[in-house]
Amino acid sequence: MIYAGIDIAKSSHVIGATDERGRDAAKPMQFANSTAGFDRCAAYLDGLVESKSDLLVGMEATGHYWLPLFCRLQAEGYAVVVINPIRTDAMRRFKGSSRVKTDMIDCVLVAETLRCGDFEPSRLGDEAMIELRQLTRLHQELKESVADLKRQVIVALDQVFPEYDSIFSDTFGESSKAFLKRCPTPEECLAVRADSLARTLERASHGKLGREKADEIKGVARNSCGIDVATSAFSFQIKLLIEQIDFIEGQIAEVEVKIREGIEAVEPLILTIPGIGYTLGAQIVAEIGDVKRFHSAAAIVKYAGINPSISQSGQFSSEENHITKQGSPYLRRALYLAAMAQLQLKTPFYGYYAKKRADGKSHREALIAVSRKLVHVIYAVLSKQEPYDPEVTRNPELASRSE
Repeated sequence: MIYAGIDIAKSSHVIGATDERGRDAAKPMQFANSTAGFDRCAAYLDGLVESKSDLLVGMEATGHYWLPLFCRLQAEGYAVVVINPIRTDAMRRFKGSSRVKTDMIDCVLVAETLRCGDFEPSRLGDEAMIELRQLTRLHQELKESVADLKRQVIVALDQVFPEYDSIFSDTFGESSKAFLKRCPTPEECLAVRADSLARTLERASHGKLGREKADEIKGVARNSCGIDVATSAFSFQIKLLIEQIDFIEGQIAEVEVKIREGIEAVEPLILTIPGIGYTLGAQIVAEIGDVKRFHSAAAIVKYAGINPSISQSGQFSSEENHITKQGSPYLRRALYLAAMAQLQLKTPFYGYYAKKRADGKSHREALIAVSRKLVHVIYAVLSKQEPYDPEVTRNPELASRSE
């Protein structure tokens, strides 16, 4: 058996290979991240063995740069796995080269990691699952962009119109945004006639707000303690940011439509679990991928990085309070949000949370425990292809039993 390791980078990669005894099977070679470079890589691999069944190829999960090469090699029939960089770092320390890091050395370390069997099989999943993963990650990035834009608006308002948060219950509700698009500073607010401002509020609130609210806003603006220098720049900034927020929120709505269509086509059963809606369910399903690649719910817990870290030395063994965080950050975040939803909706998981709190666990520790319990339920639903069963919530070990 020959083990080929590839060190992944943005513009070029390096490939090396070892045999079953850990001896160099070929000299490491650099190749470009291009079609021609992939051809060189394939030729290198073809020269290592007579049969592709005698070759295993591995690469580090470095950002997103590994994906095109992974797809190319997998399409050509090679057995390819993606390795967590934590595994190769452990191999580097084992080899005594923790202070030495070059592309030529790293590709061999990847090969050595394969030879030692310290990896898990990798699967991209079918096209529908890949699309769902792309959409849910895009959705998360867009939501984070909106959150950042909102923070910038708040910072600007705190300087030019500190009292603004007392005017509307939601600074970024439709009525508030309509107002900010027109007159985000006290100076501009006072320059607009009350009846004109009232019409703006009426349209945005569908008649719920009007002249009374306009008079209230003017009163607050009249007594504002905000700065009165560079107000035109602050006004321009706030108006621009509000427009960006509106635009991105429109895009988020479009993405959510596609996500809903995707999860209903790929795995609608996830939606039967309380507290898991279309977007959250889609992200959980997309990040888990093919559930058959996990032999148990505990394997998914580990993959998400929500398993507790363990410290052991001699007769001393301690399961620490913090989690490993060595798995998928996307799945970990989705499970954490799903656990929070259980508390908000007072689902059957809330009793488990309350028990953990009564046992002396902190809010965060109890929430992580709910996340782990939730994984057992998710695993049961996905692996058995059956709707949510409340009995699994009370007895999570049922999720691991075969039908």
